[in-house]
Amino acid sequence: MDEQEVKKLKNYAVWLLSRQEYSELGLTQKLLQKGATAAVAEQLVSWLKSLDYVNDNRYAESFLNRQIAKGLGEKRVLMDAGQKGVSRETLHTLIAEREIDWYMQAAKTYEKKYGLCAQPIEYKEKTKRVRYMSYRGFSFDEIDFAIEAAMTAAEQEEIKGE
Repeated sequence: MDEQEVKKLKNYAVWLLSRQEYSELGLTQKLLQKGATAAVAEQLVSWLKSLDYVNDNRYAESFLNRQIAKGLGEKRVLMDAGQKGVSRETLHTLIAEREIDWYMQAAKTYEKKYGLCAQPIEYKEKTKRVRYMSYRGFSFDEIDFAIEAAMTAAEQEEIKGE
């Protein structure tokens, strides 16, 4: 690659990072898609890393924040992490530091999607809801907790309304 192409790739990488945070792997993949050789991409990423423009720990934090804001569970967060170039160990550490209550996260996600319902749910509807919640990355214990919490909250609302 000649000097001008490398300069274009360097500008492209800085432009990408000005728009959003990227992991080392994600930025490397973007540069390779743009036509960089593996050696040039690695060199550019290490240069950006030395300037602290690329920081995998910072990216992992923002990734975790985005996933939680989407209402996803721990299983889904960890699964998506591999595709985005985030180390599972880093995520486990962040999750432990934050002491995230996945049961409450499941309850919020369930209530946002289905609201509160005091009546028992029919089998077909319940399997549909369980499938939705498990797709979002919640365990069956967390899903059961969320359903029970929604029913309890609905009963509390009825009592207040009377």
